[in-house]
Amino acid sequence: MIKKSPITIVIFMLFVITTTVLAADKYQWKLVDTKDNCQIYTSDVPGKDYIAAKATCEIPAGKEVLGVVLRDIANYPKWMEDCTETKMLKVVDDENDVFIFWFRQHVTLKTDRDMVLKAKTIIDPPRGRDTIYVESTNEMNYDSGKGYVRMPSFYSQWTLDWVSREKTRVTFMIDPDLGEGLPKFIANPLIKSNPFKTLKKMMKMVKEPKYIEEAKKSKYLKMVEDAIKAGHVKP
Repeated sequence: MIKKSPITIVIFMLFVITTTVLAADKYQWKLVDTKDNCQIYTSDVPGKDYIAAKATCEIPAGKEVLGVVLRDIANYPKWMEDCTETKMLKVVDDENDVFIFWFRQHVTLKTDRDMVLKAKTIIDPPRGRDTIYVESTNEMNYDSGKGYVRMPSFYSQWTLDWVSREKTRVTFMIDPDLGEGLPKFIANPLIKSNPFKTLKKMMKMVKEPKYIEEAKKSKYLKMVEDAIKAGHVKP
């Protein structure tokens, strides 16, 4: 496992605690549907017309496979709902999976949206949980030159919880502001369905031989093995 200094660990833990508290205050999740053993939730967002949504599914794959799928930003259009194009802009910290990338969101009958996002990962071995935070950033600018509508803000979160060696409980949450020209009666149903549809497609991606083989040589496999050896999770 990647070694971190005590100061780095303290900073990470403060970030996790602060983010968790803020999220608990901001979102009031309601279970609105259950499909294929997955749970779908929505929440109003203070000060916004658009809702936030999340889905939770148990995916039959180890964390190391999910790790390489999520790291492969170039292939997000293959399985992320309504994602039609991505571009890696900067690898901020390769070891700790901190990236800045551009993301194009398709909107039917309207102008597509786009955004520049920063992803950062927090590993919590004692809880068997990995969390990926993705949100809009002004650290870099990127203009595709194609006239897409820049989303005013976007926040999402991936939570990977250990179930067993070959099963992971995955929660995908999104809180987007899709910008002008998209009324809430059109936007909110799209937001509600997005996490569930994304996770269903993810279930197909983890079966691809490319990711299974890559996972066997990945740093994520070592993290899993170290967590098992330390007794944090059970095989």
